[in-house]
Amino acid sequence: MRFALLPFPRAATVNTLCGILTLWLSASCGIARVDAAPPGFAAGGPGATPANEVTNFKGKLKGMRRGVVMVEKEDGSEAMVMLPETVSSFQFVAKASPAFLRRGMLVRFSGDFGPGGIPVSPINKVTLFQPVPLQSLHGRAKEQFTPGVHSDQRGRGKQMMAGKLTVVGSLLGLTPNGVLAVQAGKTPVQIPLSADAELQIQYNNLSLAQPGDTVSVAGFYQPPNENQVKADRITITTDRVYGEAPAEEGQRRRRRGEGDAAPADGAPGEAADAAEVPGDGNAGPKEGDGPKAAAEQD
Repeated sequence: MRFALLPFPRAATVNTLCGILTLWLSASCGIARVDAAPPGFAAGGPGATPANEVTNFKGKLKGMRRGVVMVEKEDGSEAMVMLPETVSSFQFVAKASPAFLRRGMLVRFSGDFGPGGIPVSPINKVTLFQPVPLQSLHGRAKEQFTPGVHSDQRGRGKQMMAGKLTVVGSLLGLTPNGVLAVQAGKTPVQIPLSADAELQIQYNNLSLAQPGDTVSVAGFYQPPNENQVKADRITITTDRVYGEAPAEEGQRRRRRGEGDAAPADGAPGEAADAAEVPGDGNAGPKEGDGPKAAAEQD
């Protein structure tokens, strides 16, 4: 009896040989193939690292060591919070009085300016800050710490020094009638403050912070370690007013029913000398002192 050899399809032969070779290699090397993860496990297997969880919480500052802020959370537990990667995302925020101001302090404010650098209206808020490393900052975040006059309108060139501007520079002084003088890079700027202008401290460090200050944290953690947090943002606040006389602060606290207060730490004690402002004490902003001078001096 003779048997006829039936031809195998070429593709089937190749697939069969590949399957045999795969099985032989797996058996020889002790490799077990798993085509799908068992139910209830991540694709990486039972030992896979769990995904990070987002967290937001408030608490009280306990201290700081080796780049970690210790926070007592509202539930009484203690969290170790690593600082954000961007220095501008770590802030201590407080109010200040004019008595806190000193010549040479770094200040920042924004306002509307007309032709010739003349301010259209008084400034309502001045931010006090300290220098930070600029290497990790870019774009507008970097401008916030770079002395000069910065326009909100991009691509207009330095000749366009009008409109919405941000002024960053060193404080020269504050006149009795509320004119603030600032050296913004190469540009001297004089601008009036409104009667109720706010002076706000925004330091990217803990030089003025105290235990018990309020801390707000936004970040993430790796379960189940919910109290070991990597922060995206940390904001520390206080109701202390820096530069406020102890008697005034005590009266303010007693009006709120908080009892007597200790003197605010870090308060310089004297206001910025009005004589340090160029011109007489009644001088207002002049065309030559406005942001337009930036284009002329560069």
